[in-house]
Amino acid sequence: MDNQGHIQEGHLDDETDDIDLDNILMAVVLLGVMFFDPHFNRVPRRRRVRNSALSGRDYVLELINGHEDRIIENMHLDVPQFLLLCDLLVQCGYWHAYPSHRVGVHEYVVLTLICLSHDERHRVLAERFQHSTDTIDQHVCRVLRAFVRVGRDLVRPANFDGTHPRILNNALLMPWFRVGWKGSTHDARILQETLQDPNSDFPMPPQGKYYAVDATYINMPGFMAPFRDARGMHHERAAKALFNRRHALVRNIIERTFGVLNKRFSILKGAMQNYLIATQNNIVLACCTLHNFMCAYSLADEYFNEKAALGAFADAQIAGEQHESG
Repeated sequence: MDNQGHIQEGHLDDETDDIDLDNILMAVVLLGVMFFDPHFNRVPRRRRVRNSALSGRDYVLELINGHEDRIIENMHLDVPQFLLLCDLLVQCGYWHAYPSHRVGVHEYVVLTLICLSHDERHRVLAERFQHSTDTIDQHVCRVLRAFVRVGRDLVRPANFDGTHPRILNNALLMPWFRVGWKGSTHDARILQETLQDPNSDFPMPPQGKYYAVDATYINMPGFMAPFRDARGMHHERAAKALFNRRHALVRNIIERTFGVLNKRFSILKGAMQNYLIATQNNIVLACCTLHNFMCAYSLADEYFNEKAALGAFADAQIAGEQHESG
């Protein structure tokens, strides 16, 4: 009887185990339904932050095909100049395309030019071109490096052999800059490190040619500064003063060039605190490269026209002073 009772109890225990297993399986099924059913699953899913319908590529196409003033306002380049710049980067080997990158060279260049021209923050560019701020930073740095490579060919004296027409054809300048100026052999501290660096590739002028520099620098071979004292006889002081005025006329060309750079590239007007020092150096070099590119390929530029008008006005002023003193 006892064994029979154990058997019966065993049968009852097996049935109870089957019921418990069925309940567990039912609970698992219900949990699975609740997890996948959107009516039960209320866990918020992550959405894309940059979800504008107008992608960066579409924005570039819109600029190229839109009103001609629009691309000039954004990049200070017209469409032919912009396309020529992109072709120059690619065809001359300054730009190396990566097959894995979905962004083309045109979009890279547009966002960088907008950054330089308007000192636009990367967060604003990220929204406009629908990329993350890290991606925008990578794109800008890559284009800057490409512009620096172009600058090795564009940012250098065009010709050391002859005299620039700006001096050669100006009767006010030619008598003073026809022959070489005997500069002192004192080292210029401000240029010493660069000139002694064998990797700087600084284009030194040949013997008898000079860069016109301001009074901050010291007269030395290859660099002509104005007189900083008025010692000597009356006629010597008068000659030095007249030379300094002529020197200033030449040097003001440089000042006006920097004025054009600041007007065209707003990023140069203030501190570039959000960039590493190496990137800041590349920004300055890139802006100079773009300036020279526009000088070579721009037929009518408002900034260059303004600089030319200021130069003509300065020449007229000095000519008037020369006429009055004569």
